[in-house]
Amino acid sequence: MADELKVERSQNFVTLSLNRPEKRNAINRAVIEAFDGALASVEADKNIRAVIIRGEGRGFCSGLDLRDIEQMGAGGLTFEKIIRRLQALPVPTIAAVHGEALTGGLVLALTCDLRIAAEGARLGMTPARIGYLPTYWIFRKFVETVGPANTAEIMYLADPVDSARAREMGLVHKVVPDNNLGAAATAWAEKIAGNAPLSVRAMKQMISRVISEAFEVDHKDLDELGNKVRTSQDAKEGVRAFLEKRKPVWRGE
Repeated sequence: MADELKVERSQNFVTLSLNRPEKRNAINRAVIEAFDGALASVEADKNIRAVIIRGEGRGFCSGLDLRDIEQMGAGGLTFEKIIRRLQALPVPTIAAVHGEALTGGLVLALTCDLRIAAEGARLGMTPARIGYLPTYWIFRKFVETVGPANTAEIMYLADPVDSARAREMGLVHKVVPDNNLGAAATAWAEKIAGNAPLSVRAMKQMISRVISEAFEVDHKDLDELGNKVRTSQDAKEGVRAFLEKRKPVWRGE
C-alpha cells in the first residue's frame, strides 16, 4: 500500500491512517488511489468486521489538496467515488477525529458510520470561503446527520466547530480526551467485531436502505447549479486566493 495511507490489520478489524502529516493529511491523487486499494481489500476479506479511519500527525484531515484539485475533476478515480465506496462498505466504519477535520476531511469522517472526536478536535466545512459548492450528496449526508438548521450553520458560517458543539449537533457520537482517542476507537471496533457479523452487516444495509428511500428526490437541477458554481470565475479566484494566502475578490460571476 502507498506510503500516503498506512494499513494496520488487527485480528478482525483494520485501521487506515492518512499519512501526509506535513500537509495536514490533505487528500491528493495518491491518497485516493491508496484508499481505493485498501477498501477493495476490506470488501474481499470476510474476516474483517470493522474499519477505523484516522490521521497521522496533528490532525485528522484538512480536506482536498487544492494544488491537486484539477486532477480530481470528472472522470477517472475521484474523491467522490472513494466516498461512495466507503459508504457502501459492508462493515461498520469508525472515524477517530483529532485536530482538524475540514471540508473533504469532515466529509470523510461523516461518511463513516460512527465518529469519535478528541476534545481538541475542530470540524468544519469551508467551501464558502473559496466560492466552491459541495455536491448534492454531501448536503444530503449533512441534513441526514445533523438536520437542516445545523447544516446551515456549518455551511453558511464556514467556521469550524469545537468537539463539544459537534457533539451537541450530533456531528460526532462521542468526545474523549485527546490521549484516549486511539483506545476509544479500538474499543468500539473490538466491540463491533465481537458481535454477530451477519447481524451487523444486515443492520448496516437496513439503515442505509431506510435513509436512501427517505431522502430520494430528483436533484438534476441542483447538480447543474453545482456545476455552474464550481466552474465559476469566483471559484477559480477562491482557489487562487487560498493558495496565494490572500483575501479573495468576489465578483458574483
